[in-house]
Amino acid sequence: MDRKVNVYLYKQLAGILTQKDNCFTFTYSESYRGKPLSLSFPLNEKSFTEERLHPFFASLAPEGWLKKRYSEIQKIDENDTLGMLIQNGNNLIGAVRLERFEE
Repeated sequence: MDRKVNVYLYKQLAGILTQKDNCFTFTYSESYRGKPLSLSFPLNEKSFTEERLHPFFASLAPEGWLKKRYSEIQKIDENDTLGMLIQNGNNLIGAVRLERFEE
């Protein structure tokens, strides 16, 4: 499954998170000049790839009973963390926001 989301930090586009099958890549936008998204995403590296959703992004998703409830109400697989983030990306805690990528 291929999915892309825009990642915003303090309302500024920081980059794009892409899922291709079971590979996740976060790439900073070339025009981004803000703070690093996380200490694990330094600005001097432009792209980061993992075989699972990076813990920084996974930690933005609900957990426990709330995750189960979101899954039931929104009809999202409880194990689809990126799907939950896509569905709820405008209501995350903190300065990070995710929006569906529109080409």
